[in-house]
Amino acid sequence: MEASLTRIKSEPDLVAPGWTLYSVRPESVEFWQGDKQRRHTRLVYLSSPDGWAKQMLWP
Repeated sequence: MEASLTRIKSEPDLVAPGWTLYSVRPESVEFWQGDKQRRHTRLVYLSSPDGWAKQMLWP
């Protein structure tokens, strides 16, 4: 990332003036897998200081 910032500072026209960077840091991510018999599988991954923890929500 530092190399990118250095390049932008040395080449100011490289990025459009109205361009904005957003950074997203998820706290949880949920995955859902549908089933024809409606026995769907739902998993959630929760962020913690030690890494990601996985939990099954359904069934």
